Amino acid sequence: MIARLILAGLLAFTAAPALAETLAIVGARVVTLGPAGDLPSATVVVRDGKIAAVGTAAAAPAGARVIDGQGLVLTPGLVATVTPLALNDTIGSGYGGLGSRNPRLSAAFDVLPDVNPTSPQIPEARIEGVTRAIVAPNPPGGPSGEAYRIFGGLAGLITLGEGQGPALAPALAVVSGAGSGGAAAAGGSRGAWRTLLDQSMALARDSQRAPERVSAERLAELSLSRADLAALVPVAAGRRPLLVEVNRASDIRNVLAAAEANRIRVVLSGAAEAWMVADEIARARVPVILDAEDNQAFTFESLNANYRNAAILHEAGVLVAFKPGIARIVFQIRTPRFLAGRTVPFGLPWEEALKAITLNPARIFGFADRSGSIETGKDADLVLWSGDPLETTTVARLVIIGGEIQPATARNRLLRDRYLGDVRPVP
Repeated sequence: MIARLILAGLLAFTAAPALAETLAIVGARVVTLGPAGDLPSATVVVRDGKIAAVGTAAAAPAGARVIDGQGLVLTPGLVATVTPLALNDTIGSGYGGLGSRNPRLSAAFDVLPDVNPTSPQIPEARIEGVTRAIVAPNPPGGPSGEAYRIFGGLAGLITLGEGQGPALAPALAVVSGAGSGGAAAAGGSRGAWRTLLDQSMALARDSQRAPERVSAERLAELSLSRADLAALVPVAAGRRPLLVEVNRASDIRNVLAAAEANRIRVVLSGAAEAWMVADEIARARVPVILDAEDNQAFTFESLNANYRNAAILHEAGVLVAFKPGIARIVFQIRTPRFLAGRTVPFGLPWEEALKAITLNPARIFGFADRSGSIETGKDADLVLWSGDPLETTTVARLVIIGGEIQPATARNRLLRDRYLGDVRPVP
């Protein structure tokens, strides 16, 4: 019964998403990640793209499309965080991100116009349960010509819903990079990075309080354009975080000190050695987005990488999310649940691992009021799984984005099915 209903729903929407309709998912284990908790068997009602009801007492409204979820697990849609998803069409090794090479464009570089809504990466991520992505430019790794730039551009939020966007929220954060990459971008030293950061924040504040002090000469000294300065004003005011790629424990301390001195919000990205300074990060109330698979010394800055990084940070009270690592294959950008699953055997509680790819990214980047948990009034981004979503053998049976059932196929699967007969052995 379950298989027939689910299969019928998926086949009906393979070519294109459904028009918004009222849906009722009944009998599933509902992991809300919200106040309702983990419900062994409950109903979730979706109407007009929003979650209309959740709970054991909720009932399917008259005329609703009923989906039998018995024996399945319903979770919020997954978020691919700090990712190059859909910025290129190739599926291979390496980090397929983008960055500005314009010497007078750094903090204001917006990567969202480079997102290709028809990229094959989007449906491939979607059938893995990813419903939203925080797309970020690469942090600067060296000078551009004669310019020394410490900002990489703006990260933004996209939806993976078929025909739904893709942009949801541009300018979530300004990207920077500390450590050796930041040092190279600033002219060769970590001290230069700190000086440029301090001066950039001071100039951004001056642009609001004393605009006459913002001269072309001061902008040129910091390799900033007027557009860059405008992008940094919300950072200096604490309204927009600075997303800093950093790994070494001592560099993390430098970033925390810079954030305190400049009274700005920061988010640590990468953070291979964050576990070594977990208490300091917790006291500063700084969230961390880390590569859950990082346990090797790929560089001198990650000599102490540890699989227990996420668990130690969580135990200290740090808000944790996961992202694909630079050294990983691009496959990882569309399978954040595998990254989360890696952390559970090393001490991170199962629910916290799931939050790290759903609710926590929404909290970190300011859209938790709309997404990240299954609560009445939130956007209906939902995934119905065959079992534990953090297990590699589990598959997404149904993906709903913005209240619309999504196509259950992607180019790689179509190619597989097309040529599968050619490689089967002859009886």
